[in-house]
Amino acid sequence: MQIKDKVAVITGGARGFGKRMAEMVVERGGKVVLGDILEGTAVADELNRKSKTGKVAVFQLCDVTKSADIQALVSRAISEFGRLDIMVNNAGIGGTLPWSESDDVNLSRTIDINLKAPIEGTRLAVRHFIENKRPGCVVNVSSMMAFFPAEFSPVYGATKSGIANFTACCATLAQMNPPIHVNAVAPNFANTVMVRDLIPKSNNVFHKSGMLTVDEVVVQMIRCIEDESLAGDTIKLLPGKSPLVHKGRKAVVSGMLAGAKL
Repeated sequence: MQIKDKVAVITGGARGFGKRMAEMVVERGGKVVLGDILEGTAVADELNRKSKTGKVAVFQLCDVTKSADIQALVSRAISEFGRLDIMVNNAGIGGTLPWSESDDVNLSRTIDINLKAPIEGTRLAVRHFIENKRPGCVVNVSSMMAFFPAEFSPVYGATKSGIANFTACCATLAQMNPPIHVNAVAPNFANTVMVRDLIPKSNNVFHKSGMLTVDEVVVQMIRCIEDESLAGDTIKLLPGKSPLVHKGRKAVVSGMLAGAKL
């Protein structure tokens, strides 16, 4: 899908991947609705200030653990810009260290934000695309921990594994008419505020191995939209390595949905 003249909802849009994604979408001629539990009005204001074509961005507070808040972003895209074409489920949190000493509230929060929220964001976007007979794209954010189990963050890794599997299950949506493409990126540690806060500088194991830049990740998020050969795919990202499309199994048309009583 070409991004020019398209409208994207981006969760976690106040900083990090989400903020840079918004900038890249606008640079390509698109418009954005930013949602975040953090204040992000300044991000939208800056995008609008630089725009030569009028309003291109709005911000709305959003707690992605609440379905109504995600639906409100979809509604805002339509009320502000008249359409929704792209859903970027970017909001996420790191795992609790040590995870075994965490409580049920914190573990549930990790699952709700990293797994349930992207599933719900995808569901709402896909339903909108189908009801309005529009093509659409969804971008999810997984992690290399989905593929390389880490002893220090099993709950986080489980959520990201779930995102990769969920994305693969959405592969057949690209065969609909019009098509809906759902893809994901799976970055290793990247140089974001969240990662810098999580990993102390004294932990040389990670800092010496290198980190991805924000742009390296977001360029692949853009690819998930623009490369129409991708469907249900997850792009793996490691520092110093070329991006690699995961070759795991993806869903195939089974006929069960066609015969289901929805």
